[in-house]
Amino acid sequence: MANITKNIPLPASGSRSIREIRLYALVIAAIGFLLYLNTIRNGYALDDFNAIPKNQFVMEGIPGIPKLMTIDFWYFENLNLGYYRPLSLITFAIEHAFFGDNPSINHFDNALLYGLSGFILFLFLMQMFPTRHPGFAFLICLIFMAHPVHTEVVANIKSRDEILSFLNTFITLLFAFKYSKTKNYKHLIWSLVFFYLALLSKETAVVGIALIPLFLFYSGLNILTVLKRILPYAAVAVLFFLQKRYFLGKYGGTIPNDIINYPYAEHAVKLPSTFHIFWICLQKLIYPLPLSYDYSYNQIPASHWTDLGALLGLVSLLALAFYAFKGLLNRSIWSLGLAVFFITIAPSMGFVYLRGGIFAERFLYASCLGYAIIIVYALSLIADQKKDAKLKLFEWAKKNLTAVLAVFAVFIFFSFVTITRNPEWKDNITLFGNDVNHSENSAQVHRHFGTALIDKAAIEKDTSKKKSYFVEGVAELRKAYEIDTNFGEAYCEIGYAYQGVYLNNDSAEKYFKKAIETAPALVTSYNNLGVLFQNQGNLKLASYYYNRAMEVNPQYPDAIKHAADLKKSSGFDVHVFPGEDKPASANIHPQTVVVKKIVVNNKQDPKEIEFANLFNSGNDLAMKNDYKSAISYFKKAMAIKPDNIQNMLELANCYGLTGKPNEAIVLFKKILKLTPNDAAVIGNLALTYDGIHDKAKADSVRALIKK
Repeated sequence: MANITKNIPLPASGSRSIREIRLYALVIAAIGFLLYLNTIRNGYALDDFNAIPKNQFVMEGIPGIPKLMTIDFWYFENLNLGYYRPLSLITFAIEHAFFGDNPSINHFDNALLYGLSGFILFLFLMQMFPTRHPGFAFLICLIFMAHPVHTEVVANIKSRDEILSFLNTFITLLFAFKYSKTKNYKHLIWSLVFFYLALLSKETAVVGIALIPLFLFYSGLNILTVLKRILPYAAVAVLFFLQKRYFLGKYGGTIPNDIINYPYAEHAVKLPSTFHIFWICLQKLIYPLPLSYDYSYNQIPASHWTDLGALLGLVSLLALAFYAFKGLLNRSIWSLGLAVFFITIAPSMGFVYLRGGIFAERFLYASCLGYAIIIVYALSLIADQKKDAKLKLFEWAKKNLTAVLAVFAVFIFFSFVTITRNPEWKDNITLFGNDVNHSENSAQVHRHFGTALIDKAAIEKDTSKKKSYFVEGVAELRKAYEIDTNFGEAYCEIGYAYQGVYLNNDSAEKYFKKAIETAPALVTSYNNLGVLFQNQGNLKLASYYYNRAMEVNPQYPDAIKHAADLKKSSGFDVHVFPGEDKPASANIHPQTVVVKKIVVNNKQDPKEIEFANLFNSGNDLAMKNDYKSAISYFKKAMAIKPDNIQNMLELANCYGLTGKPNEAIVLFKKILKLTPNDAAVIGNLALTYDGIHDKAKADSVRALIKK
């Protein structure tokens, strides 16, 4: 670590030697690294996939770096959210060039960079508090490095942008301090270079323009001098944002009409929700549990001025702002800590207010420093601080025993929470399965966990486990769209579950179309419908939906490949909806194409109306995961129309999902007598035989598809 930082300006602190200061810094760095050592065994989770394996330019390694300088982070999702953060993506490309697809290396480097951040932070604090004993800066660093809200940043590889932003910002500050003392332009140039790198890491590093004058003012410079010193940094920021505009466009990103990730976009709730989230930030700094990777709709409901959380946030913000300004001119440490907190959290609060965006624990990454300064300073007031700087370590610790013991108690608690939290970021199913237990109101968490379970079901060989994962996964996805009835991703994932796991083409089509209806920009729904129709032999519809997918996202690789392959093999390249005509080779009953509600009108026969009402009620209950109640309605409907295939199919599926395989088998066989070539029914019957471990019959049924 000493060699890595040999060009970093080290502070002089009275009688303290450079070697002693560096030793303290190395201990902090080692603590930071060791706290996250157990993440090295983790794989990819959450947005890691978008940042690394799904990012084509990262996968190109070194040759992809120039391209990474030109794109939004979400480029390969066909989004431009205005997130221009190429530096972390460049580091991923370099890692891939030398080590291939290896998440352990990514996690190791995250932990290493986090430790380096602690090293730099300690050196900076020694610059800020040169008359205090190094133990004061050491205790601040202990609280900062161990705080569990940092787990989202360090354990999630993608969030390296946050680590690099913090690291480069504080290197910027170190060189700025050095320049203020030496007037050597070399230090100013290095400071500006690292400020540019901080901005390339994450745009929120622009708060450095406020942090630099704040710290220089507290170091003793007058306000006029401080304002002059900030001009070169403002110029760098302007150049950076011009660069961003050049590559991403002048509008700086488009805010999606997405209540899941932007639940506070309505004008009436923006401001009160911002104050409510500010209150939550304060709570998380003091007591961070429970930790969660997601706070999207509707985990923290939109607030109004009548809500207690919004009022507490407003009162606490005003009170803290008053104390911050009150001590500012006197250069009190209280005010310094509060100012650091306000400045570093401002972009996150702006995200909530301006875009209606959600809270995330990473909001508190840099803000935690202000909290740590305030806590340690408050505890240090218990002892007389005069002549502290000249004391030896153990003498100082003895004199400040209350502060030392209190900080170490907090450090041990925070470290325990951090170390036990890290393995929960092992992979998606571990993370989602853990956090769903305390995020029961989050549609996103239920959707994520349901998707992970369906993915697990798709590769599971044991039929009983496969069915268990499927049932639990669909149940979680239903919870997601019950929280948000327009949650297109949840409908799409259920469609995939019926397409790729439980083999029910009718249900798959129904849910994919529901996904398109509720989320027209969701490219996977179109592509999956294309695959569905191609497997059924309806090549015109397959071509149409592949082309629709490419209209939604021209970069979507699956649709590009599927459309090209289909055009090559069949000649179809359909761009206008052709109608859902059936392939001539398939003898499929018209009622089995799409399971949807039966339209009722007063001119129908009373029996038809009764049947339709019973079927629709059963279908509604099945959509809500209440299969047992749905069965009673489907059975009553069957008594009226015993050969209705739609009704029998839904009833058979409900039997299968409630542990009644024999009843399901009877119905599937009855349907096959009416529609012998229905691949979806054949697949369901085979899967049901798998569930009762009758492999011979399952194989014989599957042989029907080949015939």
